Amino acid sequence: MDKLEELKPIFYPKTLAVIGASADERKFGGGFLRSLQEFGFKGKIYPVNPQGTEIFGLKMYPSARDIPEPVDLAHIMVPARVVPNVLEDCVAKGVKGAQIFTSGFTETGEEEGRRLEDELVRIARKGIRLIGPNCFGVYCPASGLTLLPGYDFPKESGPVAFLSQSGGYAAEFSREAKGLGIRFSKVISYGNACDLNEADFMEYLAQDPETKIITAYMEGPKAGRQFMRLVQEVSKTKPVIIWKAGLTKAGARAVSSHTGSLSGEEAAWDALFKQSGAIRVKSLEELIDTTVAFLHLPPTTGRRVAVCGGGGGISVAAADACEQVGLSVPSFAAEIREQLRQILPPAGTSIRNPVDFGAPILPPVIIEKMLEIAASVKNIDTIIATQALHYILSGKLSFLFDTSGSFVQDSVQAPVNIKRRFGKPVIMVLPIGSDEVEMIDAERGRREIQAIYLNEGIPVYPTLERAARAVANVIAYYEKEVEIQ
Repeated sequence: MDKLEELKPIFYPKTLAVIGASADERKFGGGFLRSLQEFGFKGKIYPVNPQGTEIFGLKMYPSARDIPEPVDLAHIMVPARVVPNVLEDCVAKGVKGAQIFTSGFTETGEEEGRRLEDELVRIARKGIRLIGPNCFGVYCPASGLTLLPGYDFPKESGPVAFLSQSGGYAAEFSREAKGLGIRFSKVISYGNACDLNEADFMEYLAQDPETKIITAYMEGPKAGRQFMRLVQEVSKTKPVIIWKAGLTKAGARAVSSHTGSLSGEEAAWDALFKQSGAIRVKSLEELIDTTVAFLHLPPTTGRRVAVCGGGGGISVAAADACEQVGLSVPSFAAEIREQLRQILPPAGTSIRNPVDFGAPILPPVIIEKMLEIAASVKNIDTIIATQALHYILSGKLSFLFDTSGSFVQDSVQAPVNIKRRFGKPVIMVLPIGSDEVEMIDAERGRREIQAIYLNEGIPVYPTLERAARAVANVIAYYEKEVEIQ
C-alpha cells in the first residue's frame, strides 16, 4: 500500500471521533470540538465521553466501541494514564488512525511516561496508525481538519506543506500564513512520533499531488537516515525547506524535554544540506520568508540584483545585505548612471547600484522611470525595491509632496508595471515604520499594499536583509537542482 492510500483516513477522514470531548470550551476537548465545527469539518463528528448525552448539538457516546458506524480517525484528548485503554477501544472498533494530543509520555523523561508510550507502540502494532502523542495533529483545509485553536486558519487549500515536531510552530505558521498569501495542503504537528514519524510524512508529501513546496521544523528525527535519504530524493522535484533546531548543547537539552527526541549531530545535518537540494533556514521568520519567495519567484531568478531605495545610507547597507548572502550587486555602466542622473535629484543620491535617491519618497512617475532604467540593464536579473510608503500613509511627509488623489495608487502600480513589461522578478521591501499608536492606520494601509503586491506575484518583506536572504535561498535551490539532475 502506498503512503497516499495508507494515510488517506488520517488526512481525509469521513468519520471522526473526538475522545475526551467536553461541553466546556475552556477545556481542550471542548475548544477543539468547537473549532472543528466552526472551521467546517466535512465529515461526521462523534463526540466521546462517558459523562454526557449531547454536546454542541451532537449525540455523545460512552466509548469509541459504541459509535454506530465505522470510524476513520480518532482525536484523543484524555489524561495520559487513560490513553492506552482508549486506544484499545479504537482498535476494537477498527479505527484506522488516531491523533494523540495528550502529553505526559517520553518527553517527561520519567519512567512512567516511557512505559506509557511503549504501551502505545505495542497497541499500534495491532493495526492502527498514530500521530503523536504530545502533538496538535493535522490541519488539512480540503477535508476541514484544523488545529486548535484554528477555526480562523485559511480555509482555502494551497501548495505548501508544513511538517513540525512543535505544535506551537504549526499553529503559528498557519496563522501567519493568512496575511501572506500562503495556503496549505497539509500541516502536520507530530510530537513524539511514537508510530508515524517524519520519514512517513515526508514520503507521503513527496507523493501528494496537492503539495508543491515542503517546509519543516525538525528537532530530533526518529528515522534520521531514512528521512535524510528521502529529503535528498524529494528535493529533486519539490523544494524542501528545513529549520533544524537543537544543534547547540542548550538546544539539544530543550529538544529532549520537548518531544523526548535526540537532536542529532550537527555534522550529519551539515552534510545533508550540502549533498541535497534542501534549503536550510535558521528561524520561523526565515522559513516563512523563503516560502513566500518560492511561491512567487520563477526558477530563472538570478543572483545579479539591482537595488533601488531611498532615505540616505541605503547604498552601503544594501550592498552588504545582498553580498553577505551571495547575491551580486554589479555597478551600473556610465550610460546607465547618466540616465539615472537625468531623473534623480542631484544632492544625496547614489546611482551606481544600489540606487539611493536620498529621500524616503519620490513621485510615482520618477519611481517607475528609475525602475525601468534598472530593469533594462542586461546584466541585471532581479530587482529589489524599497518603498517607505508608511511615511505617506501616516501623513508625515505631506509637506514634501501633494500626496492626495492617486499618489499612493500610482506608487504601488509602478513596480507592477515594471514586472509586467520586463518579465524580471521584482521584490518589494515595505518597512513597517515605528511602533507608535498613531501608526496603526498606516500599518493597516501598508498591509493592504502588501496584499496587492502578493496578488501580483511580487514577494514583500519588511526589511531588505530578509528580502535578500529569501531570494538567495530560492536561487540556491534552483542552482543545486541543476547540479543534482
